[in-house]
Amino acid sequence: MAITSHLAPTPPGFKVRWRDILEKNVALYRRLPEDITLAVEALIPWFINKVQWEWSHWDRDLDDSEKELQKVCVACEACLLIARRSKDDYKGFKKFIFFPEDLKPARGEDSNAIGDASPSTGRVRQGWYWTRRGMEDGNDNQNITLHEFAHVLDFREKKSDSVPHFDKRSVRREYEAFMEKEYKDICRAWEDKTGCEVMGEYAATDKVEFFTVATEAFFEYSAMMRLKRRALYRWMEKIYGMDPGQWAERVSYSDLQMVRADHLPQWGEETTWDSTVTVLWPAGISADEYDVWRAKTEEIQREEIRSLEEKIRREKSRREKLRLERLQRKARERLKKEQEERKRKELQRLERLKRKEHERDVMNNRTVVLKHPNGIPRLKYRLVNGHREGLLERWNEEGQLLEETDFSQGYKHGKVNYYYANGKIELEGFHSFNERAGIWQGWHEDGTPSFRSEYADGELKTWEQLGGGDQAQTFGKVKNRFAGEKLGRWQKGR
Repeated sequence: MAITSHLAPTPPGFKVRWRDILEKNVALYRRLPEDITLAVEALIPWFINKVQWEWSHWDRDLDDSEKELQKVCVACEACLLIARRSKDDYKGFKKFIFFPEDLKPARGEDSNAIGDASPSTGRVRQGWYWTRRGMEDGNDNQNITLHEFAHVLDFREKKSDSVPHFDKRSVRREYEAFMEKEYKDICRAWEDKTGCEVMGEYAATDKVEFFTVATEAFFEYSAMMRLKRRALYRWMEKIYGMDPGQWAERVSYSDLQMVRADHLPQWGEETTWDSTVTVLWPAGISADEYDVWRAKTEEIQREEIRSLEEKIRREKSRREKLRLERLQRKARERLKKEQEERKRKELQRLERLKRKEHERDVMNNRTVVLKHPNGIPRLKYRLVNGHREGLLERWNEEGQLLEETDFSQGYKHGKVNYYYANGKIELEGFHSFNERAGIWQGWHEDGTPSFRSEYADGELKTWEQLGGGDQAQTFGKVKNRFAGEKLGRWQKGR
C-alpha cells in the first residue's frame, strides 16, 4: 500500500503536497505498491505540463487549490495506465475539460453522458461530480477517468476497436482473436439476461467500450475478474504490466497513517508528507531504479560498519556451513521424492476447496452497482456475507437520486427517504427489521406536507392526511399508495 516503509523523497517535479492530496482523495493511489507509486509520481509533472486544462460551464470561479486538486487526481489515474507502458500512448492527447456534473451543457439537454474522449481533437471531457465519486471509492467498478483514458490508449492506433498498442504484431494478432471471441461471449451473456459480475452491460453496447469497461474492472474488480474472466485478466496484465490482484484490497487514509506511525519514528498522528520529507531525490536515478538503488546503498552502509572479527568468524564457519547444507539438501531431496505424489494430490484437493471458498467470499462481499443503458448508475448497495448492509441508493436515467434506504444484515433497518425528480423529499420514515416503525411523513412535490402516520410493533396506529389551513383529516382503514393501512372513519379537524 502506497509508501509506508521509509520517508521516500518525491521524484523531480512532483510536489510533496501532491502526495498528501492523492492519499486523501484517490483510493487507487493508496493501494499502489511502492515501486508503482514512484513510477506514477514521476509521470504526473510531465502529464500536467503536457495538457491544456479547461473548466467549462461552472457557476463559480474555482480557486487555484481546487484546480490543482482536480488536475493532480486526474493525472494520477491517467498516468497509472502508462506507468509500465510508454508516454507515446498519450502522444495524441492534448486537452482536458472539467464540467461540474455531466456534459449536458455541451451536448444538449437530452444527453446524460458523464464523460467522453475525442480521437480527432485529442480531447477528454469529464464531469467532476462523477470523476470524484469514481476515484474516492476505488472498488465499485465505476471510474470515469480510467474509462476515458483507456479510450485514449485505444486511439493511439487511429482506430476505435478496443485494441491498444502492442510492440509485437504477433501478440497484437493473438489479442485481437481473443478479444473478438471474448466480446461476443459478453454480449451473449447480456442478451440472455444472465448478467456478468465483472463486465458491466455498457461493455456490450459497442465494441469500442469493451476495452474501457475491462480496464475499469481490471483495477477496481481485480479479484472478481481473476475468478470469473481469467483469460481476460491475463491479457490485461500483459497490456498494463501489473497485477492489481496482488495489491491491498481496500486501504483508507487512516490505515496509511496507522501503519506509518507503527514503523516510522518520525511519523505522528497529524504528520503529512509535506511536513516530513526533506530527503532529495538521488541524481541520475529513475523511479523504476529507486528501490534497487536504495537497497544497494543500505547494503554498502552495513558492509562498512561490520568488524574484522565478524569477517574472520564467517570465513571459519563457511566450510562447515557448506558441509551441513550438502547433507541437508540431500535429505530434503530424498524426502521430497517420497512425499511428492501424496502432496500433489492433497494440494489439488485443498486448492479446489480454497478456490470455492474464495469465490463465495468475493461474491458475498462486494459493492454492487447496476447501471442504466446510458451508463449512469441505477442502483448501488454493499453486500456483506451475502446480505445487503448499509446505505442503498437509487437514481433515475438522468442521474437524479430517488431513494436512500438503510439495511442491516439484509433487512430494511433504519432511515428511508424517497425523493421527487426535482430533488425534494417525498417520503421519510424508519424501518425496524423490514417493518415500519415510528413516525412516517410525506410531502407534496411543491414541498408542502402531505400526511403523517405513526407505527408501533409493525402496525399502523394513526394516519393523518394534512390539508391546507388548519384542517386535517384522519382516514378509514383502507390501503394507501405506500402499501400501509389508514385508520378510523373520516374525521375532520385537529
